[in-house]
Amino acid sequence: MTSKFFTSSTNVDFASIFFLLTAILFNLRRHIGSTKLAFFNIWAMRISSSLFVSFLVNVFSEEPKPIPLLVTTVLLVIFLIESIRLWNLTNIFTKIDIPVFPRFRQCTESFIWPMGKFFDETRELILSHKFSERTLLKIGGDDCFVMYSPVFYDDNLHSRLQIIFDFLRNGYPMLNCILTSFTKDGKTIVTNNLQTVFASFYPDSWDVKRCPMASLEKLLKIHASRIAKKKTIVIDVENSWESINGEQHQIELENCNAGLCEKLEENSYITLTLMGRYRLWCDMLNFRYFGKSF
Repeated sequence: MTSKFFTSSTNVDFASIFFLLTAILFNLRRHIGSTKLAFFNIWAMRISSSLFVSFLVNVFSEEPKPIPLLVTTVLLVIFLIESIRLWNLTNIFTKIDIPVFPRFRQCTESFIWPMGKFFDETRELILSHKFSERTLLKIGGDDCFVMYSPVFYDDNLHSRLQIIFDFLRNGYPMLNCILTSFTKDGKTIVTNNLQTVFASFYPDSWDVKRCPMASLEKLLKIHASRIAKKKTIVIDVENSWESINGEQHQIELENCNAGLCEKLEENSYITLTLMGRYRLWCDMLNFRYFGKSF
């Protein structure tokens, strides 16, 4: 009797501890700007919530069940639920008027960088690498979602750094970085840490390296090493938004030809096909569970 009561009491204590830990981690996620920290945070949430459910099950069970078995079962259930939720998210490009490859436009309004240590350090890092902001771009309008994108160029105009602030549902922005250089032999060298793009195809003349877990500092080092032995050309600064939109159009055509997306009507947006939704779903799962691109 005493042993059973002790076991039940212990399960209640552990269930309470992991419930509080899950709640703390859930609220902490909106204050995390780093992709790596966000990745570890979501894994910590999965494990702590699995332990909470496991101990809670033993509280109401007449006979205790092995915690490792319960944790594994709960993790598999979480994976199934997340898979279904992410698959349903792929409907976003087929049911609402948001383009798969959106076009940027020049933004004349003022844009203030998000506040916080992470974003202050990011801006200081950009300036320390001798990048200067030349233009501000924008996706969307007042009646739909809005994403701001400041564009920087290094001092010799051989590399372009595009920052895309993707504002999440909790209002906290996710920072995406795209470094681009062009070589004399017609190659486009792209290094990015995009977490929002789906697993798309790129033109043959593009050399793309996606590092979704890399910080901007690491990304700058990777890109610098990739173009170190290549003869890069000066980028046209005056027509930044036209160049970026032209690149978006190239990717769009490539993916339409590959069957990942299609245009249903003459003036409609490009929409994902079933194969495109599948690749997007795989890419999101791969990133959320392994921190890698598809």
